[in-house]
Amino acid sequence: MFPTEVSSFSQLFTTNQVIVYLILSIANGILLLFASMKYLLVLQQCGYWRKRYFKWVGSKDSSYNSRLMLLCLLAFLFFCVLCMCFSGMLGKAVSSYVGFISYFLFMIVYINTEKNVNSKIPLRKTPRLVRLIITYIIFLTAVTFGVITLFNYLSFVIAEEVFAILRFSMLCILPILVPYLLFTAYCINEPLEWCIRTHYLRVAKQKLQKADVIRIGITGSYGKTSVKEILKTILSQKFRVLATPQSYNTPLGMALTVKNLDSTHDIFIAEMGARSKGDIKELTDLVKPKYGILTGINSQHLETFLTIENTKDTKFELFENLTEGGLGIFSHDNQGAIELYERYDGKKFYAGVDGKNNLVYATGIHTDRNGTQFILNVKGEQPVICSTVLLGKHSISNICLASAMAYKLGMTPDEIALGINRIQSVGHRLELRPNNKNIVIIDDSYNSNTDGIKAAMEVLDMFDGRKIVVTPGLVELGKEENLANFELGKTLANHADMVIVVGKHNAQMIINGLLENGMDRENIKFAKSLNRGNEVLNDIMKEGDVVLFENDLPDNYN
Repeated sequence: MFPTEVSSFSQLFTTNQVIVYLILSIANGILLLFASMKYLLVLQQCGYWRKRYFKWVGSKDSSYNSRLMLLCLLAFLFFCVLCMCFSGMLGKAVSSYVGFISYFLFMIVYINTEKNVNSKIPLRKTPRLVRLIITYIIFLTAVTFGVITLFNYLSFVIAEEVFAILRFSMLCILPILVPYLLFTAYCINEPLEWCIRTHYLRVAKQKLQKADVIRIGITGSYGKTSVKEILKTILSQKFRVLATPQSYNTPLGMALTVKNLDSTHDIFIAEMGARSKGDIKELTDLVKPKYGILTGINSQHLETFLTIENTKDTKFELFENLTEGGLGIFSHDNQGAIELYERYDGKKFYAGVDGKNNLVYATGIHTDRNGTQFILNVKGEQPVICSTVLLGKHSISNICLASAMAYKLGMTPDEIALGINRIQSVGHRLELRPNNKNIVIIDDSYNSNTDGIKAAMEVLDMFDGRKIVVTPGLVELGKEENLANFELGKTLANHADMVIVVGKHNAQMIINGLLENGMDRENIKFAKSLNRGNEVLNDIMKEGDVVLFENDLPDNYN
């Protein structure tokens, strides 16, 4: 039986108490938000996917959970000590609040410490994120208010002096729950987000239905963004082109791009990404492309596709759903693309570096630190000499794909060559970075696939000097990930003089591969983070070196 004096819950709280509880709850909600910034960042970088987010949260390599646990433990201990110390002086009612001083102090120290942990990719302040943060603060405030009022009520029910003094100390467990509280807030918002996405997609679909533009879809396991940017530059010599920016290759990214489509545009280029079967089909239903380009297929994203056959089937969804009279351009430099070329029954052409029977191919390729020169051959046309700032044979393969599409859209080889000469480097994709020392720095930090590694090694071999590679390895390869990183280590041992392995995620397998192929242990360095890796690099780097930054994992792998 509860004591008679607490038979009515509302009698326990005065207006002043409720106001104090609300102030404490709002303050704690704001502090917990700032303590959750890393989790917000990871959730965003995981594409708001539950499985990938909780894989990071539960990772043994992550130190964030242990730091939150330490915060909770210290805050709880000092909360209890302060409350008990002041209980004789201030009485149990007032002393029960004293512990908040230590709790808020520890929270502020923790938040300030976490601010000094650099993020590779900053949190993008999108409308979706703003909505999530608003919901999250409200939810944290409500949870805090609930915890405070619940334990205040229990202190009357239990009627023990110690419990009454320490009634609010249980608030200290909330920081360790922030990964789950954040995802709960995300789930609360998801129906609203679904409605917003549906609205944007409906508006974009209606706009595309009315638009009189040529629609081109580009897909593949790698090279999509590069081919898109190359194609946009070439076509812009003759047409007004709208293309999805950066790596916007999802339905919502497509819909946001379509907002900028107007009657002056002649061509719309859509980069089409996928992580599971049906993703490309969803994009083709929106865009209705008539033309398709396949860059190639490899084991990238095998973690979600599970099998290479699923990858092929998903990429083929682009060509299965081309509109009437559709035309496909397939890379002749990739076996997976060749297989899908054979599967496609529509109008189709090969393009690539290799194969004189291709619609477009390249000969006389020469690369130096200033770029690449080659001869572009279009079947039935006079060859043209081209020059580009892009590095590597794979870049010329991408140019051939884009050139084939441009040719089929009515551009002459001379017009195409003019566009090729104006191509700019695509950021972080075998990009030469200027510096004030006599050092060659090659930024290939966006690439994260086996074909990209091969291309990077070809470029690395073109330069003289001591070669240093900085890499965290490859991810999202499912069961093949360990073997792929072991093979990466073996490959690097054949092309590099020194390797700096960044992060624990793939370190052991890469190092094993390096040692397997004979690299001296003294030439293998390990760094826990990219910042530390850069410090190690600065210590060993000297004039004449060639430095390759190969891949840079996002924060959800740290």
